[in-house]
Amino acid sequence: MIGMDSEELYQKLKNYFPNNPDLMRHLHINACWEYFITEDLIDDSAAENAKLHYFLYKVDEDKLVMTKEKPDIKPDLILFFTENGILSLIEGNPSADVYYARYNEVMDNPKPGIDVDNKLNKPRLKLWRIGYKLWRKDFNF
Repeated sequence: MIGMDSEELYQKLKNYFPNNPDLMRHLHINACWEYFITEDLIDDSAAENAKLHYFLYKVDEDKLVMTKEKPDIKPDLILFFTENGILSLIEGNPSADVYYARYNEVMDNPKPGIDVDNKLNKPRLKLWRIGYKLWRKDFNF
């Protein structure tokens, strides 16, 4: 389903991410991820040439918020996806466990147009203190 305009893509993703608080299971309140979605290639210019840029953060144990507005929280992770990559991960509205299994599969076996990448935006020890050690163990990262 490639070729959506950025607003249509945002709405499709917004139907999935904030409705799945288990994606941030084990993470403390204010855990925050920054997303960059590109057309079909992740390279050094992905952030500057993103089709869509948004944030997902944890408000409480049962609520995630997705917004295009930069929250007053430094993101823990910066995530890069191709449009087809992210759409393949959320196809069928999977559980967090299935989503991360798919994520790991795409990460280990990227295909043209279906790719993911990420980088830590805080020191690993600080991330572990706010729940990422358990999160990482739980989702096999």
